[in-house]
Amino acid sequence: MEFVKKIQQFISYWYVRYLLATELYMVDTWEKVVMHIVFGIMFTLFWYFNYSIIMSGIAQLRSSTAHDVEQIL
Repeated sequence: MEFVKKIQQFISYWYVRYLLATELYMVDTWEKVVMHIVFGIMFTLFWYFNYSIIMSGIAQLRSSTAHDVEQIL
């Protein structure tokens, strides 16, 4: 049970830090919900961009670099 309590305290600590950093501790409940949704959508869009654009670009760079090295050797 102590492990569960420590995890609960850890999550609570970081949630309070999130509320303080975003200044959501001083707004109404419905405003918090709206901002949580906005942040969730932004996080999802950033994740999708990084996954689809950045990771595919890195994969193309790796394959082209490997191909160039094979031609040199």
